[in-house]
Amino acid sequence: MSPRRAAADSVTTAFEANSEEESLWIFGYGSLVWRPAFDHLESHPAYIKGFARRFWQGSMDHRGLPERPGRVVTLLPNASVQEIEGADFEPGPCWGTAYRILRSDPDRVLAGLDHRERGGYDRLELDLYFPEAADADASVSNQEKAPPTPGLVYVASPANRAYLGFASVDAIAHQIAGARGPSGANPEYVFELAKGLRKMGAVDPHVFSIEEALAEHCSLTGQSPEQKQKRRPGA
Repeated sequence: MSPRRAAADSVTTAFEANSEEESLWIFGYGSLVWRPAFDHLESHPAYIKGFARRFWQGSMDHRGLPERPGRVVTLLPNASVQEIEGADFEPGPCWGTAYRILRSDPDRVLAGLDHRERGGYDRLELDLYFPEAADADASVSNQEKAPPTPGLVYVASPANRAYLGFASVDAIAHQIAGARGPSGANPEYVFELAKGLRKMGAVDPHVFSIEEALAEHCSLTGQSPEQKQKRRPGA
């Protein structure tokens, strides 16, 4: 299924096209992996195909400031990333956490997420894939045995004003190390995302390489990788 932009006033209607569905899924691949901050019925590891997670989006409202933006993740089509990274690109599923909410809740939940993701993100509807539900000990290595489920995803395209684009791993880690904003220190975002992915058994070479470079930078500068600051709810 190709990405479909979902207008803020039509999301609920689009999902309600299937009258048998009483809930909808929201897919998180960044801070939503470890801090959803909204009520939900259940959550499960899930993944999407055809997109790569990259720390190419600037954050001037959560993990940085306008004069010193941080970096957070967005999704880009695999073909676009491969064109930029060339032989270094490693295609694979993009793992995250899917949250199920009732159809009576979308307006409230999505209003909060729209505000949280206001720094350049748009809603898209993408196919979500889940590990085999019948296996209580299912790991993310399981192949899906059920058809995909539509889910709502927030994606920041290269057209948004906060988009920063490609940079080397070391350059990204250096920028993140010195950034902080109203939602907290930028390094916390990286370390918590990496921790959340490992907890579900997922592998993301890009995220883990940024984490490693950032940990080394913090060690060299005397910062603690666990250092956090008081934050307001956000990304």
